[in-house]
Parts: sequence; structure tokens; C-alpha cells
Amino acid sequence: MVEMVRFKDYSFKYSNSEKLSLNKVDLTINKGDLLLLIGRTGSGKSTLLKQIKPELVVGDITSGSLECKTSDKSISYISQFVDNQMITECARDEFNFILENMGYSIDQRHIKIAEISSYFGIIELLDLKEAELSGGQKQLINLASALIVNPDILLLDEPTSQLDPIASDKLMQMIHKINSELNVTIILVEHSLEKNVFFANRLAIIEDGYIVLDENIDESLNKIFHDTFYRNYLPQIDRSYKELNFNEDIKLPINNRQFSTILNKNKKLIQYSDKSRENKEFDEVLNVKNLSFRFNFESKEIIDKVSFQLKKGNSYCIVGPNGVGKSTLVRVITQQLKQQTGKILLDNKIVRNTNTDIYKKMFVLPQNPALLFVSDTVFGEVEFQMKQNNPKETSQQVKSLLERYDLLTLKDISPYDLSGGQQEFLALVLGLIKNPEILFLDEPTKGLDPNMIIKLQDLIDEYLLKGGVVFANSHDLVFATTFDYVSMMFDGKLSDFKYPIEFFKDKFFYTTEINKASRDSFPDALTWNNLLRNK
Repeated sequence: MVEMVRFKDYSFKYSNSEKLSLNKVDLTINKGDLLLLIGRTGSGKSTLLKQIKPELVVGDITSGSLECKTSDKSISYISQFVDNQMITECARDEFNFILENMGYSIDQRHIKIAEISSYFGIIELLDLKEAELSGGQKQLINLASALIVNPDILLLDEPTSQLDPIASDKLMQMIHKINSELNVTIILVEHSLEKNVFFANRLAIIEDGYIVLDENIDESLNKIFHDTFYRNYLPQIDRSYKELNFNEDIKLPINNRQFSTILNKNKKLIQYSDKSRENKEFDEVLNVKNLSFRFNFESKEIIDKVSFQLKKGNSYCIVGPNGVGKSTLVRVITQQLKQQTGKILLDNKIVRNTNTDIYKKMFVLPQNPALLFVSDTVFGEVEFQMKQNNPKETSQQVKSLLERYDLLTLKDISPYDLSGGQQEFLALVLGLIKNPEILFLDEPTKGLDPNMIIKLQDLIDEYLLKGGVVFANSHDLVFATTFDYVSMMFDGKLSDFKYPIEFFKDKFFYTTEINKASRDSFPDALTWNNLLRNK
């Protein structure tokens, strides 16, 4: 095997920190590897990835060495922060800029752009302005920009976190194709292991900057199951298979067809367990009537005569493809954009952007949570928000709240230096401190490890019990199953909100892997814990 990257006893810390972000890392990455790197939010995954491309490193190597067998120009990196990647107004300009700097002629650039845009299916996106692109569409363009330079090594930091399930599957298939056919070495940082485990040959775990596991996929998944913390990282199918404790001689990961066969064979040994919440009818809080919006007179309707109601104490989740207007709908409801037709009633009063009182009753967690930050430290952020509610809040009360949300160890760190998942979680905490009537969450699970998502669900449940309303959009279908109601947005329209079981059970693509695999024997099952061994 040809070594491409070799970390040897490698330690690193950021310039503004005394703590080691990487601690005596020993890791070898070979030519053609597709290495999956996982770990809890803030464990050092992104930091490790950046070390391989020297121009991204801002800090000090305190011990050890790093050898890389290719030049910096032959290494491409995709950040988890989608909006920080594009430097021009549109994709065509982005590709031209990259290729022109590499010395390609006009004709060569034309052919390259044709090839890469056809491969990624983004021809119709080439001339759209960045503001018109969804987060997922931007990520596709970012990946295409990375591949257009023919790299030897591709560094991917959660590339699917803002992609819808179908686009995510296609992207992983593209990444697999690049790896297997072009022998490009790929290091992939992810939190979700649902599909990518089928394409990787190795899995490593980083914890507090230290590599604690590095094995082939089958051995890694089996070891993870026996670790109470990392067990939640397992793909839903593998988790269910291991929990049901069948003594089949099958290597992990298991595909849906294999699992379906196992379930049918052992159907009498399994029972379905309904984990859904009891739905209760409460008073209406928000009423959206006949809402329509488009960006300009000649463009198509992004939101087309949408009507729905939100009730106190309930949670609502919208799923759907990238670019169909899910985020735009939130921006119109909260009057960041002005609708062309329709009414929005909050507590039976018309919502207008001139009425600042509405912003006391609504909180929006945007796709880029850093937009909310106003302070130099995590402590300062929480203190500022708490004092907006009550100017008499003390430092001790701020510390108590930080401790409650497991943020105390981050109190002196700048919110801008946090990992993407930590920023997401901090922003949600700021929203909960505000205690709004409605909490709008735009892709709230991106950047969060599976245990942080469970913590997020607990915070949402606690907020709902107090009578709050949650309105979210998400590409995480397992997360969507935890909501009271789910709807799909497409072509500017919103389907009727339904209970998760009703919504997911008749879908082919927009449903969970457990539901796909178990619908012949247990059609209502959506997640691993819906299937239990008979006592």
C-alpha cells in the first residue's frame, strides 16, 4: 500500500487556545482509502481534516510530524460551513475563476464546466445567484468546484449535512465512484453513518483530539455497538439488527434487503413498539392563509397558496428536496421577506414586519447560526440573551444555565471558534432562553452528533411541555419522526400535516431505512427502537 498521509505522534493547538485540539495522533491514510472519521461534536474532526491542507492551518504543531505525499494544490477541501466556500456570484463564474487561475484556455474551461456540471446534474444552477441557491445546492457546487481541479486527495467535512435524502444518496454514490474509479483518496467527516458505511473501507473515531479507534468497517461497527456512547452512531438497520440479537453470521453493514429477509424469518420473535407521542388538541397560535411568494415578477412562485395552522404544544416538521422553498417559507412567515398574497395571523393578529412585537414571540434558528452571535465568548452570548429577559440576572445564574446545557467548559471560547455543531446548539439555547411562542428551526441537526441530537430532542420536548410551538424543516428523516406532524414541500406547495406513521409508511424514498426494510412485516416501524424482541 502507498501511504498518502501519515500523522505521527502529532499534536496541535489553535493560536488562541492553551488546550490541545489534536493530541498525539497516529494515523496512516493510504492511496485509494475512503476513511470515515466520526466523533462527538467538537472532538477535533474538522481540525484533523484541515491539517492535511497546510493553507487551512492556523495554529501551532506542538509535537510530532505530518507527511503528505502530494502537493497542496492536489488536495481539495469542502468545509461544513456551506456559505463560506463560494467567492463569486454564481457557479459558472466560480468554475471559470478556478480554472483560469490554473491556466486553462477558454475552450478548455468550457469543456471542463460542461463535464462537471453534467456529472453533478447542476446545469440549471450554473447562472443562479448565490442568494437564489439553497444550502444543499451550494454544497453540490462546492463539491463540483473541489473536483474540477482533479485532486489526489479529497477532504470532505460533512458534505451531506444540508442535502435532502435523495441528493445525499446521489452525492455518496458520486463520492464512491470518484474513489473507486479514479482512485482518489477520500477522508470523510460525518455524524450520520446511514449510507456512507457501504462505501468506506475504514472507520476511525476521534475523541478529545485523540484517535481511539481505527478499524475496517465491520469490526468498527461491532465495537461501536458495545460502547454506550457511540452506539447511537450506528446506522438504524445495524442498530436494530444488533439490538434484536440474532445470531446470523453476517458482516456489518447490513443492507435493507438482508434485514428484510431476517425480519420475515424471525417475525414471531419480534414485536412492534409504538414510540410516538400522544397527540393533543390545543389552541391555535399561528394561522397561515393562502400565502404566496416569488423573488421577482418574472420568476416562478416559490410559495404557492400555502395554508396551515400551528397549535400550542405541538411540533411540525417539513421535509422535501433542496431548493423547494422550505427556508423561504420560514423567512416569509417571520417577515424577513414580504409575501405577494395571503395573511399570517399570530394570536389572531396580522403579522407585519413593521410590528416589532412579533419578534418577541418568534425565534428563528437560521442555517448559519453565527448570524445570531453578538459577543466575544459563549458566556457573553448567554449573558446577553438572559439580560434581555431580565437585566438583574447574575453571573452565577448564567453559569448555572451554561452548566444545565453542558456548555460550561466552552464559556470562555469565542462562539465563532466553535465547531459547526456547537454553534448550532448554542444558537438553539439562546432561542430557548428567549422563550418565544414559536421556535423556527432551519436544519437544526446539521453538525450535531447523534447524542447531541438526542439532547436537542429533549430540549424541544421540554419546550413543548411548556406550551411552545416548534416549526422546523429538516433533511434528517429519523429526526423528523420525533415530531407530532410531518409535511412535504414541493413545487411551492405544502402537503397536509400528518402523524409521522401516516406520513412515512407509504413513501418509497422519503422514509427511514427501517421503514423501507420492515414494511413487509412491520409496516408502522420507523426507527430501530420500534422493533423489540418478544419477552
